[in-house]
Amino acid sequence: MRTTDTLLVELPPRYCPLPTVRHPDEAVLARHTADWISQFAPALTPGQKARARGNDCPGFYGRITPRAPADRLQLAVDWCTLMFHLDDVHDEGPAAHHAGAFADLATRLVRVLEAPDARVDRPEDTFMPPTRDLALRAHRWATPTQIRRCAEAHRAWFLAMLWEFGHRAAQSTPALNDYAHLRRHTAAGAATLAWAEIIDGEEIPERELSSPLVQALTELAFTTAAFDDDLFSYGKELWVARSEGAPPSGLGLVEILRRERSCSQQEALQAATELCNRLTHRYIELRERAAPRASGPLHAYLDHLDHLLPGNLAWGLSADRYRNPDGRSPGAVTTTGTRTRTPPADTSPPPIPSITWWWGPLDQ
Repeated sequence: MRTTDTLLVELPPRYCPLPTVRHPDEAVLARHTADWISQFAPALTPGQKARARGNDCPGFYGRITPRAPADRLQLAVDWCTLMFHLDDVHDEGPAAHHAGAFADLATRLVRVLEAPDARVDRPEDTFMPPTRDLALRAHRWATPTQIRRCAEAHRAWFLAMLWEFGHRAAQSTPALNDYAHLRRHTAAGAATLAWAEIIDGEEIPERELSSPLVQALTELAFTTAAFDDDLFSYGKELWVARSEGAPPSGLGLVEILRRERSCSQQEALQAATELCNRLTHRYIELRERAAPRASGPLHAYLDHLDHLLPGNLAWGLSADRYRNPDGRSPGAVTTTGTRTRTPPADTSPPPIPSITWWWGPLDQ
């Protein structure tokens, strides 16, 4: 790592033998989402619009659902564009210190997802009109169960964000055991895949989706992808901390490991990568058990999880979200990494009690 004008982070090799697939219409999706965000969020500054483009939501979602019809996939890409902006607003700057204002907004956003005709807007709202448009489009396609799942997933995400607000306000670092089971929520894992189910059209039977095996697969995929995000964003954390003259945020896997183990940054990066490799190995083990008896809708869902892991790795290493840490410094951070097909030497459950059940019997 160097800490001069730019910053370079070199990640250890990541075990992930799953292939990466791109959606053929990413360029079309990008043009449409740029037009959509301009229409429904006219208050965005040119810089914010440029940052939204740099987040590359078509590339993110196109790698998760590479075979989805483009007109339906546009719904998820638009949502991703808006929600990354929401995350940027409430994770940086003055809004990052006002949990009450965020909680108020979050409750109303979820209400509109549940019932688009519910009038809970306020004059100062900028997120409500585009969220209502997303909700109206979703309600045209989704079943009542899919809408409920989508709303509940957003509640879980927003609740986890408030947990982060608490640590940020107290300037405290969560314990690894707490962070490990909450990270899939702070990264909006369930919310992301809820839109994929709506795009697919068919409802996943609840008995399958809630089975221990599928639940473990879901948590593994979401948590691994979120931990990978922590690897990509570590350079951003270091760059922001340096520019502000403060220590790095304690709300990321690498920094949590560094502080909990009293080790160096490089040792923490190695430990974080090794943890991701163990989780990926367990995911692949369980995935082979889930396929034989899965219904068509569940097969589609598991296929999305399969694409999420390698797709998120490829997206995260190239997205300006991490290369341009504050939206005004393009190329300030470079993160490099390679993938390997060689399984990790240690595939035992990690000593993290909140997630070791993923290595249990997991009856279907």
